[in-house]
Amino acid sequence: MKFRFFKRKKETSNGGIKEIIAKLSRGLMLPIAMLPIAGIFLGVGAAIVNNVSQDNFLYILGSVLNGAGNVVFSALPVLFAVAIAITFTGDAGVAGLSAFVGWIVFCALQSALIISHTDEATKVTTYNFLFYKFDKAMYSAIFTSNVGIQSLSTSVFGGISIGFLIAFLYNKYKNIQLPTIIGFFSGVRFIPIITFLSSIILSLFFSLIWPGVGQGLYWMGVGLGEMGEKTYGFNCFLQDFISRSLCPFGLHHAFYSPLWYTNIGGNINLDSAITINGVGIDASIYGGSTWSDLYTYIFHHQYGDGVKQVSGDQSIWMFLNNFAGREITLADQTVVRLTFKNLSSDLPGVYPAQYMQGKYSIMIFALPAAALAMVLTVPKGANRKVAASVILSAGLTSLLTGITEPIEFTFLFLAPWLFWGFHAVFCGLSGMLMYICGAHIGMTFSGGLLDLIIYGVIPDISKAGTNFYWAIVLGIIFAPIYFVVFYFSIIKFDIKTPGRNTNAEIKMYTKKDYLAKKEGSKSNSGISDLANEVIKAYGGKENIKNVDACITKLRIQVADPKKVNKARLMELGARGVMYPSKQSVYAVFGTDADRIKNEIKSII
Repeated sequence: MKFRFFKRKKETSNGGIKEIIAKLSRGLMLPIAMLPIAGIFLGVGAAIVNNVSQDNFLYILGSVLNGAGNVVFSALPVLFAVAIAITFTGDAGVAGLSAFVGWIVFCALQSALIISHTDEATKVTTYNFLFYKFDKAMYSAIFTSNVGIQSLSTSVFGGISIGFLIAFLYNKYKNIQLPTIIGFFSGVRFIPIITFLSSIILSLFFSLIWPGVGQGLYWMGVGLGEMGEKTYGFNCFLQDFISRSLCPFGLHHAFYSPLWYTNIGGNINLDSAITINGVGIDASIYGGSTWSDLYTYIFHHQYGDGVKQVSGDQSIWMFLNNFAGREITLADQTVVRLTFKNLSSDLPGVYPAQYMQGKYSIMIFALPAAALAMVLTVPKGANRKVAASVILSAGLTSLLTGITEPIEFTFLFLAPWLFWGFHAVFCGLSGMLMYICGAHIGMTFSGGLLDLIIYGVIPDISKAGTNFYWAIVLGIIFAPIYFVVFYFSIIKFDIKTPGRNTNAEIKMYTKKDYLAKKEGSKSNSGISDLANEVIKAYGGKENIKNVDACITKLRIQVADPKKVNKARLMELGARGVMYPSKQSVYAVFGTDADRIKNEIKSII
């Protein structure tokens, strides 16, 4: 497969752009997939540290868990660089290694360009970076520590840029043949060499433009937070509505990532003195006398020297969770308990969890209620039992883990107006109401019951102020609404949900049926006949141009989409078939999609 960022003119279309962004979304999911376990360590560790004394053995355990979780979140840019490089090179390990090298070179060059100067008379420090000049506050907003190197705070944007650069270089030069005298460096051995040189050029490019971009992102983060304060969380409504609307196309990860991991989602400048209710915090027990000293102390022990800011809604929540629940003395000797609310009340543009918590009431309550409505609209008998085994298990998956594709795809392909006209709107409404109610429930990516316990219930045990109960209250309100809307919509418009029609195109198979089919179709070579049948349904090997997959969708590019047998794909177990572009045909096989992809690659 040849790698192109842009298609030839005759192939250029909105579909082509969708294909690139869809693949980007898959790449983003690789590092994001590591966040749940890191988040568990971080949440549990913080809960332990906030509830035991420092001379307790459990404090050490909590610190270890907390530190292990923190290191993943602080290394997200380089993780994204590696993930993107691997994704766009067919899982090439050399590309992943080269991306890591590229990121180090990228950051090191920027570090070398930083020149600080302290005026002896005023003791004021200024920073020069090429032709830019910053005071300490703006410098802290634009620069940060990346893998221990003080450099531009490009966050995941920089990481993704490095990833794309290495993917381009790998696909262009992986088969290069050099003169015999330096023939050892031919092929993939040439990739790290060209990576080194190209990363310098990319770093210089970022050095020229990113300081201005960084200032813009900083003020956008502030403006977005102020927008929420002035519009009663309408920014949260937009984020949740758009994210859910993009979910069927696999583009939602690319949309919300900047809000979670960059200044767009909020920014904390660690050099700014912070007050609570207009009174400064006395942090003398930590070796300092200001809130800034308290921040710096925590960062020194958990993040390392040189880190001066926290950017992105998720990063901000995880960071403030280190403090929430503690008691501390203000400058007027008033003792207060730190909560997510008072920790962020004096931070412009910051509202912890504003772009995360809208999922809980929908995933845990609303969608399971919709699943129940789908089951009860099936006539009593064998069909209802089959439908219940499939649909209710999908609802339970949404409730526990927040993975919603199985239940959403059940009605998305049959009643798209119900998905975009009702479901996506209520997702936005949930985010907005959680903001209005004052909730601060963090999460990694799922938004299910497990996340609610870890990031909502456990922190509130130490009175951190997540106000997790609002997710339950809204869920109890939304659940009957979803049930009624889905029940009567299915009946009135005769929506052919599973069990209501035997048409192959809308039939869903139980897990038992699928496992039996899989076990009964193993060939002597160990490659499942299912993959062979999928290849035939896609028009044969010659019709398949590229094979990929995300968590639930088999993403295949074909030469001629007319040769794809949609009905056959549904018979093979696909819950739905999508055509996001002229040459892309996605089949929703659930969590088996990645396994099928690997088997198809083995065959072709």
